[in-house]
Amino acid sequence: MTRLRAPLTSALAPARWALRAHWVTTMLLVLAGTAALFGAIVVSGLLAPTGMGPRIVPVAVPVPDLQISTSALATAPAVVRSAATQQLFALLLLVTSGVGIVAAITIIAVAAARSSGRTQELVVRRAVGASRRLLLAAALAEAAVVVGAAVALGGTSGLTGSRMALAQWPGPYSTGGVRGTAAAVTILVVLLGLGLVWPVTATRRRTPLGGRRGRALELVLPALQLGVSLTVLAAAALLERHAARLGGTERAAQGSGELFEVQVATARPADRSASYAALLRTLRGGVESRSASLMSPGVLVGTGTGDGVLTDCGQCFWGGIYVPFRLPYATHYLVSADTFRMLRLPVVAGRALTDADDWNAPRVAVISRSLAADDFQQGQAVGRRIQIGHAPATWYTVVGVVADQLPAAFGGGLQSPYAVYLTVLQHPARVVDLLVRAGPESRDTADEVRNALQATLGPGISVAHQTEAQRVAREAAPIRWFGSLFGVEGWVLLSIATLGTFVVMGLWVASVSHDLAVRRAVGARRRAVIGYVLVRAAGVAVGGVAVGLWCGMMLWGGLTSVLAGLPPWEPGVVVRFSLLLTLAAVAGALLPAWRVARTAPAVLLAGDS
Repeated sequence: MTRLRAPLTSALAPARWALRAHWVTTMLLVLAGTAALFGAIVVSGLLAPTGMGPRIVPVAVPVPDLQISTSALATAPAVVRSAATQQLFALLLLVTSGVGIVAAITIIAVAAARSSGRTQELVVRRAVGASRRLLLAAALAEAAVVVGAAVALGGTSGLTGSRMALAQWPGPYSTGGVRGTAAAVTILVVLLGLGLVWPVTATRRRTPLGGRRGRALELVLPALQLGVSLTVLAAAALLERHAARLGGTERAAQGSGELFEVQVATARPADRSASYAALLRTLRGGVESRSASLMSPGVLVGTGTGDGVLTDCGQCFWGGIYVPFRLPYATHYLVSADTFRMLRLPVVAGRALTDADDWNAPRVAVISRSLAADDFQQGQAVGRRIQIGHAPATWYTVVGVVADQLPAAFGGGLQSPYAVYLTVLQHPARVVDLLVRAGPESRDTADEVRNALQATLGPGISVAHQTEAQRVAREAAPIRWFGSLFGVEGWVLLSIATLGTFVVMGLWVASVSHDLAVRRAVGARRRAVIGYVLVRAAGVAVGGVAVGLWCGMMLWGGLTSVLAGLPPWEPGVVVRFSLLLTLAAVAGALLPAWRVARTAPAVLLAGDS
C-alpha cells in the first residue's frame, strides 16, 4: 500500500499545483467542454434509437378526402409535414456538428495557450529529475479533473435541456437518444483528454533545457469560428421571426374566426352536397356581417394533397417544341363561395366559385396565378380545360384565376406552388373544415353554428371546435420549437467561439510580440502598435462575416425550401450579429495588445530569446 501511495502522491501534487497555478485555462477548458457537451446532448438526445432520424413526430392532420381518384405520386399533408421535420432536424444536426468543430478548435487553442504558459515549468521539472511517467501521470490526473467537471456540468444541463425540448415539442415522440448521447460524451472526453495530455507528450521529446521557437499564428481559425456563429444565430432569428409573423399581429389583423372540424356520416355524395349547401345558406342568412366557408382540412393554412394534373395548354413551348398539353404537379383544395374572400385571395381573372356550382352543375375549377402563367398559353387559362384525377380522370373548365396563397402550414415550402381549387359542393368530402367569422356584435357564435350543423347535417356528425388563431398557432408551434433549438445552439456556439476568439487572438498577439517589440524599439508609438493589432482583429471580424454569409446561404436556403415565406436572409439580423461578433474579436485582441504596448521592448525581446 505504501509503495502505491508514494507514486500517487508524487503524481497528484504537480497536478494540484498546475490546476491552481493555471486556473484560468483550467476554467476555460471546463467552460468550453461544458458548453459543447450541453449543445451536443440537447440535440443528440432527440435522435431515434437507430440514429438515422429524430424521435419527434409531427402532429397528425386529417387526410383531405377530395372525392377524386389520386395517382401513386400523390402526397398527403402528413407526408409533407414528416419530410419538413426530417429536413429541419437534419439542418439542426449539421449545426450541432458545427458546434462540435468550433468546440474542438477552441479546446485545442486553450490547450495550446496552457501548454505555452507551462513550457518553462515542464522543462524545469525534467531538468531536476522528474521522470516522463510522472509528468504523464500528472497530466492524466489534470485531465481527469477537467473532464469530470465538464461531463458533470455539461451532461446534467444537456440531459435537462433535452427533456425540456421533448416536453415542449407540439406532438408525440418515441424513445431513444442513448446512442447519440453516449457518442457525444465519448468524443468530448477524448478531445479534452488529448488537449491536456498532448502538451506533456510533446515535452517528453524535447531536450530538458531546449529553447522556444515558433512563428506567428494564422487568424483563419477565429474567422471560421465567428462565421459559423453568425450563420446559426441568423438562422435562429429568421425562424423565430417567421413563427411570430404567423401567429402575430399580421394574422390578427385579418380577423379571428371559429373553426369547426366536421365529420359527416351521410353515405351518398349527392346528399352531402345538398346538406352542405343548406348549411351555408343557414349560416349566411341570419347575420349580414357573418361569413362562412366550407373547405378541405388545411386550406386555412395552405396545405393540401399534391398530385399531377393535365392542362389544355394550347400552344406551349416545352423542350424545344410546342405541345398542346402540360403535366404540372399541383396542390388540390376544396373550397366554397366565400373561401377566397376570407383568405384574402383576390380573383385576378374570370370569376370565383359560387353556390351555383353545385352537384348538378358542370365541373369547374379555379387555379392559381402561377399555374396559369406557366402551364397555359400566354397565361390565358380562363375557358380552357384541366384534367383532374386518375382512373378515371375528368375534364374541368377553368372559370377563374386567383392570387397565389403563401402557405402558413408547417412544411408548406415543400408543396407545389401551383394550386387547383374545386368546389366542395361538387366534391362533398366526408371531413371538412367550417370557418365562420362574425362581426363584433354577434354573440354565442359557436353555439349557433353547432345548432346549424345539427339541423342541416343530422345527428350523426362529429364536431371538434377551435378558434382560427389556435389553428394557426398549431402550425407555428413546430417552427417556433425549431427556432428555439437553433437559438440555443447558436448561443452555445457564440459562447464557445467568443471564448476561442479571445484565446486565439491572445496567442496571436503573443506570437507577434517580437515584431511588435521591434516596431516599438525603432520608434513606433503605443497607439500605432495597438492600432496594428486592432486592424488585424477587424480583419478577422470581416472574414468571419464573409464566412458566415457564404455558409449562411446554404443553411438559410435549406430553411426557405421547407418554410414558405421565410426570407433567405434579413440584413438587419445579419448586421446585428455581425456587430456582436466584431466586438468579440476586437475585445479579444485589445487586452493583450495593451499589455504588449505597455511593456518595454527590451523585456519583450529578452523574453523571446
